Amino acid sequence: MKKVWVASDGWRGRFTPVNAVAGSADTGSWDDSPCPSNSVTAELNAIKKALKQAGINYKSTWGSSSNLFCIHRYIVVAEEDVELGKEVVQHWLDSNPSEFAYIP
Repeated sequence: MKKVWVASDGWRGRFTPVNAVAGSADTGSWDDSPCPSNSVTAELNAIKKALKQAGINYKSTWGSSSNLFCIHRYIVVAEEDVELGKEVVQHWLDSNPSEFAYIP
């Protein structure tokens, strides 16, 4: 899977899949997690449902980050579906309260 480096500052960042249409940080299930796994899963599952309704096939994947306590979860589509997939995700984000999901 082709990835690109996304820098968050001069020395930190993460690799992001090129064909990702949605993503979210996931900091686990601890009481003090700013991006708890169960909430992240709920948002990403709702986005997957919207993609499925639009006829777009997807895969889920994850990547590490420079934060030891955080992974990034992604929804990836075929190259020819990236533009439409991002439109579907943007519509979902505009129509639903979202704390964690974003378009990479």
